Amino acid sequence: MSHRYDSIHTHGTGCTLSSVIASALAIGHQQRSLIESGSGAARSIYIIDACCLAKAYVTAGVAQGVQLGQGPGAVVHTRFPSTYLHYPEVALDPATSTNESFLRLRSSFASTDDNNQNVPILGKLLPIVDNVEWLERLTKIDGITDVQIRIKGEKSEQEIDSIVRKCQTICQRDGVRLWVNDFWESALKVKANIHIGQEDLGKLAAKGGLEQIKKQNLALGISTHSYAELSAALGIKPSYISLGPVFGTQSKDVAFDPQGLATIQKWKELIGPEIPLVAIGGINDAERSAQVKKAGADCVAVIGAVKKDDTHRAVEELLVALER
Repeated sequence: MSHRYDSIHTHGTGCTLSSVIASALAIGHQQRSLIESGSGAARSIYIIDACCLAKAYVTAGVAQGVQLGQGPGAVVHTRFPSTYLHYPEVALDPATSTNESFLRLRSSFASTDDNNQNVPILGKLLPIVDNVEWLERLTKIDGITDVQIRIKGEKSEQEIDSIVRKCQTICQRDGVRLWVNDFWESALKVKANIHIGQEDLGKLAAKGGLEQIKKQNLALGISTHSYAELSAALGIKPSYISLGPVFGTQSKDVAFDPQGLATIQKWKELIGPEIPLVAIGGINDAERSAQVKKAGADCVAVIGAVKKDDTHRAVEELLVALER
């Protein structure tokens, strides 16, 4: 799904669509052949990604179609997709898809107007930790408004529930928004917000998790690494969309190559102003945080950058960098 245009100037849509699919596949193949350059998203262009890009390209061409001579005109050939107005959303279930979005958040860098002044703000910095001790250490620091718990290792459902409950108690006490990575059922029990990866999105939907999250009016963040995953995330209409890894990272096994700063800019163009963009992966100091923000990220997710002996100073340096 994407914006529809009432136009008779649609001559050549089929040829254009097939040509762009072939061209996008060629870009993916060429990028994968490069050893030291290319972005993760470009290297990951396969058939579904190519179809999403081709749909965006054709929509842009129809939007600018003109009549040449008599009868319907041809679609216009433009450029690589560069606006959310044309980029497609892929619904998990087209038969039940609605325009209802999850709890809306706005960027802390966005201007305030009558349409968004009552919308909660997503913090500019999102620390990610793997234990209760580090979470509590961070929630006490001024400027931290959001924190994510990423529970690692084999643990029972009861153990996970206990960790999530402790984290939510701490966050509620300190006035910080908690995000629970992946373990959405435990998060729902304590009304915590949820971050989900693409590999778990289908399972979440199949168990009715999306409806349960909306029913409790909780926020949902979704990971993306490729153009196809971006279309799938846009179809969900989440509270935020994350992109990663921006730089190389050792904190998590990732099947995608580093995205680079240019991909952040491209993602922001294709997501639009209504959904904040969170950048993650290898953002391990204040300088990189500033670069990521300048490229278009609304929020920077960090792991090692806050795990310093002087945590207060590390957080302060990151927050200052994000105000540049």
